[in-house]
Amino acid sequence: MRGTQLARQWRIIRLIENYKRGLSGNELSHELGIPLRTIYRDLEAIQEAGFPIYTEKVGKSSYWKLVDTFRKDFPLPLTATELMSLHMSRDILSIFEGTIFQESIESLFNKVKTVLSPETLRYLENISGRLKIGFASCKDFTSCREAITEISEATAKKRCVEILYKAVSARNETRRKIDPYQIWVMNGGFYLIGFCHLRKTVRTFAMDRIKDFNVLDEQFHLPRDFNLENYLRTAFNVMRGEPEKIRISVSSAAAHVIRERIFHPTQEVRELPDGGAEIFLNVPINYEIISWILGFGSAARVIEPDSLKNRIRDELRAAAANYDKPLAAGEAFTKKMPARLS
Repeated sequence: MRGTQLARQWRIIRLIENYKRGLSGNELSHELGIPLRTIYRDLEAIQEAGFPIYTEKVGKSSYWKLVDTFRKDFPLPLTATELMSLHMSRDILSIFEGTIFQESIESLFNKVKTVLSPETLRYLENISGRLKIGFASCKDFTSCREAITEISEATAKKRCVEILYKAVSARNETRRKIDPYQIWVMNGGFYLIGFCHLRKTVRTFAMDRIKDFNVLDEQFHLPRDFNLENYLRTAFNVMRGEPEKIRISVSSAAAHVIRERIFHPTQEVRELPDGGAEIFLNVPINYEIISWILGFGSAARVIEPDSLKNRIRDELRAAAANYDKPLAAGEAFTKKMPARLS
C-alpha cells in the first residue's frame, strides 16, 4: 500500500512538472483515473514532504504548479523527478561501496550539489527521504575494486584478460585467458561473462574470486551469435546447467509469493482450487533452486521431477538430524555443505 501511494505521488509530480501552466485537481484525477479526494490528499502529502508545488487561481479554476525558481535553479535540462532519481540512485549503488561505480555516482551528485541552492537541496532531501532502498545482503568489493574497474574497461575495449581464479568447488587456483564479453550484476554480486580459453566455452566468473589479473594487448571479437539473454536463461540465478522441467505446489499461505514475483523467464503459475498455486520452471537442478525451494519450508512441495523431490527430501532429513543431538558445551558445528550442493 505504501509503495503504491509513493508511486502515485511520483506520477502526480511528473505530470505537474510537464505542464508550465500547471494542472487542476480534476485534470489530475482524470489523467490518473483516481478520485479527486485522493488527489487532494496526495497533493497535501507532497507539500508536507517539502516539494515545491503551489496552487494558482485562474478564473474559477485552481492549478497546481511547480515553483519557477526550482525550474531555473539547475543549469542542465533535468526535471525535478530526474533530479530526485539521481539523488536516490546513490542508495541503489550503495551496495557496490568500494567500487568505481559507487564512487562515481557520489562524485557526480557532489558536482550537481554545487549548482543547487540550499532550498532545492532541502527539497530533494525531504522527498527522497520518503523512499529508501534496502538490500538483504551484499558483498564487500573493496579487495577487488581494481579488478572490477580494469576488467570493465577491457570489456568495453574488447581486450583479452588473464585471470587467476579460485572457484568455490576447486581446491586450487587456475590461470585462465578470458575474452570478456560482459560484466553482469546479479543479487548484489559482480560477475564476468566471457569465453574461457582453458575450458573452450563461455563461463561466468565471480569478480571477487579473481585473485589476480592482467589485461593483455590482444583483442578479441564478440561472436555475432552470442546473446546474453539466451545465455542467462539456462540459470535460475547465476549457476548455469542443463534445464529441467520443474513443478512445485505452494500452499495458500505462501502462494502470493509466486503470484507477485517473477523468478525466471520460463515461469508459469497455475491456480489451485484450495487457494494455493503451482509454479512451473525450466531451470537446472543445483544449489540455487534447492535453496530457493527450501526457503518456503513446509509451504512448498516438489511434484516433479522425482530426482529433485528426492534431493529436497534428503536435505530436509539431514537438516532435521542436525537438531537431534545437542552440541556439547564448547563443541563447534563442523558439518560441511554436501558436495552435491557446493
